[in-house]
Amino acid sequence: MKTLLLAVLLVAAAVAAPAAEESKTAASPSVAQDSRCFELRTYYAAPGKLEALNARFRDHTCKLFKKHGMEIVGFWIPTD
Repeated sequence: MKTLLLAVLLVAAAVAAPAAEESKTAASPSVAQDSRCFELRTYYAAPGKLEALNARFRDHTCKLFKKHGMEIVGFWIPTD
């Protein structure tokens, strides 16, 4: 049985707000000032590899997301 890591990353990226502030042309009226995009990700870890996947996010992936302006909302791991 595969171990399910619902590393449900609700990654919120500010999509249009920073670009609109930096450009000299007006933003489209159809884009909200604080528009964000949410992404839900589900990861399945191979048996015995759940801790390695958690370590990868802790030591590498979270920093990469932050570097690119993404905000991690949370991680969830189901209990059996």
